[in-house]
Amino acid sequence: MTKEITKTKLLDIAVVKTHTGQITIKPLVQVLEDFKVDDTSAFNSIALWENRALNIAKHGTIHFGDDTWISYEETQRNVNFKGVDELAYQIRIYSLIKLTHGDVVGGKPLKISTLQNDVTYLNLIAAFLRQRGYHSFHELEFKSDLVIRNLIKDYLYEVGKIAIYRQSHSFTKLFDVQRSFRLFGPKVCSVFINVLNQLNELHHPRPVTYSHPVIPTKVMKKILKFAEKIVENSKDKIERWLELNARLIDSLHEGSIEPPPKMNTGELIAKHVRNLPNEEEFIQLSEELEDLKLATYINILAYTGMRYNEVLTCKVGCANYKDDIYYITAIMTKTDNSKVEMEWFSNAEVHECVGIYEKYVIGMQERAKAVLSSCRANITSSQAHNLKEGLERNRLFGVSHSSCSVSFSDAGRFTKFEVKNSENIELFDLTLDDDDIAELERLESNYKEVRGENRGVPYEEGDTFRLTAHMFRHTLAYFVIANKLGELDDIRYQFKHLTSLMTFVYTRRAFLASTTLIKTTEEFNEILIDRVAEELIDEAESQSLKGGAGEQINKTSKDLIIGITDSQSKDSTVIKQIHFSSIEELKKFLVKNIKNIRGLPTGYCTAGEACKIKGAGIPSGCVYCGSKIITKRHKVNWQIIKKEATQKLEAYAALTKEEQEDYELFAIHWKNNIAAADYVLDEGKAHTNQGEQA
Repeated sequence: MTKEITKTKLLDIAVVKTHTGQITIKPLVQVLEDFKVDDTSAFNSIALWENRALNIAKHGTIHFGDDTWISYEETQRNVNFKGVDELAYQIRIYSLIKLTHGDVVGGKPLKISTLQNDVTYLNLIAAFLRQRGYHSFHELEFKSDLVIRNLIKDYLYEVGKIAIYRQSHSFTKLFDVQRSFRLFGPKVCSVFINVLNQLNELHHPRPVTYSHPVIPTKVMKKILKFAEKIVENSKDKIERWLELNARLIDSLHEGSIEPPPKMNTGELIAKHVRNLPNEEEFIQLSEELEDLKLATYINILAYTGMRYNEVLTCKVGCANYKDDIYYITAIMTKTDNSKVEMEWFSNAEVHECVGIYEKYVIGMQERAKAVLSSCRANITSSQAHNLKEGLERNRLFGVSHSSCSVSFSDAGRFTKFEVKNSENIELFDLTLDDDDIAELERLESNYKEVRGENRGVPYEEGDTFRLTAHMFRHTLAYFVIANKLGELDDIRYQFKHLTSLMTFVYTRRAFLASTTLIKTTEEFNEILIDRVAEELIDEAESQSLKGGAGEQINKTSKDLIIGITDSQSKDSTVIKQIHFSSIEELKKFLVKNIKNIRGLPTGYCTAGEACKIKGAGIPSGCVYCGSKIITKRHKVNWQIIKKEATQKLEAYAALTKEEQEDYELFAIHWKNNIAAADYVLDEGKAHTNQGEQA
């Protein structure tokens, strides 16, 4: 009977489906009766899917009864089960439904990496229930409210540690009737939510949500400098390494060396390496190239914003350049179970370092091919499987770095940002100083971890910054928006987000930075106005200011009286007078009342938006304006204006009368500029008529 049970048949019998698509997991006793079997061991051999893995032990068919369901995804995040009782069966059937249907019939199936958290928490709950004498999740619904309340309260304190940690969404969402397929009934879910809310109010009255921090600017510069130095040092060394690696490959093909007694890839290659004339140089070069993989990984993360698991899917040949654009090709599996090959914009740094590192990867792949073709009898079947699968996958980061062996790994054995070569450790300095701490505080990112013991704990000067791959993604989004290098939609496209809301989470800190910039600009503006006020008072005391407003300040500094008029015209009426007791008091008045001052090459304008001429195209038109102030610093520009206008008039005077008619209006403008310049430079009388009129 067992051989006839398939995954589809198990799902048909083990659950109840309503016309609205809702799914309910049946009690195990009913399922066993329907299949006419004694226990769940009858379901253990049901085939779920075929899995391909570098490790031969993980390669093959995954069955319902396996303690671990090996992931078929790029992330390689597996799900594990514990026990053989009804609780264990219920978690398995729950998982199978999620992977095939999602939450409802015809819904969106979950990825294994998404399901992993659910299974982890269900295993914890199941272990707790076993200790309390329960055998099924269904039992809870038939207990009294008080029993359920005490059970949940004990779990939250003992296992969930609610007195220390606020419960995460991935845990609390399990207690939903429909999502749990009624493993947790309406009474259990209602009691759970009530108890959870009460305990959260008691222990966590002000919940704080932490997002991945951004990398401080100075730390980011050091990280990128590290990557740049590694790539630069690798350029010459890679060619020599390829040359010596080719000699090793030739030695493997020749087969002239007696193989080691033990079947092992490492021992086999090491023996051939020892036979090379340049053994020491070859091993030294291999060690010096060891951090090239990390440098390449960092560059891709920093300049593309890719997720770390997307970076790991990059294949040899992933870096391309076309139509003046650099881009990286990788596989995205974040949103669902499908594998979609997509492109991420990159830059010259990424393109260069990938190209250099690819040479090393291809050299290692050639080494693997030589072992398989010429030395297959001298390695184990699991090692041969690893090499065949690794070559077929052709992953950029799939090669495990080694001077005297060859193998492939899903994670590349490098993603923890560990610098392997001791000579490069000093380059990779993540020590934080006061400036870094201040920046993290400003961007609301000063915390060591987003979960765990150090969740929310702030850094202090001298601490080492805890670097994760996802921080590069947040940092790139922050940098692009804060420096106005792109818009939200640009980030959304590059990051492959489904919604703009998710993009905003990544770029929120950029808006914090903009707020800081505005504040800094306002502070600078206040300092600037104070400096300008000092300049005006100093020159007013010597009666050297020019312009309508400048002459008024000259007079005010002399009389210490200023008249407030009903307009800025020469015929305006004084409606109020302000008396000052000292020059210092006058300065304070200016600081308070010249908020709209604009600095122009020809002088200061205090009219703000009310200025209709703007003082740029026709400087002579505003020199006598009641809002114009001309100081010594502006006189050099008026000297240039006068010189240019004089040269134009001289050229104009040399023309015939007929030719001059075409430039008559220009000549009036040049004369006005000279008259205004003479006034500013004290080289002529004040022109109260403000020049000629065209």
